[in-house]
Amino acid sequence: MKTVSLNGATRETSSETITDFVHELALAPQTLLIEHNGIALHRSEWPQTALGDGDRVELLHVAAGG
Repeated sequence: MKTVSLNGATRETSSETITDFVHELALAPQTLLIEHNGIALHRSEWPQTALGDGDRVELLHVAAGG
């Protein structure tokens, strides 16, 4: 188990990658923009981006509308 910061809040996770974390949170990947330790990630980078103890993750939900 590791501790990460998710949008400024502390959260425990057993996820190994950003992709695992998104699945753990039960979020729709196509609606997310993710920043990991200050770096914006392209969705293709999520599977190989390791999630470590103390990492900072910022999630933004994208919504269409007008």
